[in-house]
Amino acid sequence: MSEDRLDRIEKIVESNARAIQSLADAVASDREERKQEKKGLYDYLARIASAQSDFYETQADFYRHLERMDGRHAQMIEIIRQINENRSDQA
Repeated sequence: MSEDRLDRIEKIVESNARAIQSLADAVASDREERKQEKKGLYDYLARIASAQSDFYETQADFYRHLERMDGRHAQMIEIIRQINENRSDQA
């Protein structure tokens, strides 16, 4: 083999090695980027779950208040009915 031909083969090998290294670096970079995006997504989902939990707690509290008001409403109607009965009896 001639010296010129060996030099060309060496340059091709070196070029291929640089290309392979460049591709490997790009893959590693993409992998890290996906990892960060995945972490961001999980953080976002955690915030949504927390907000949803807060909403359900608020909603449950609202329904407790409505139930209590409904009970008071029934008591008031009973008091008014008794007052009306007393007025009817006195008349």
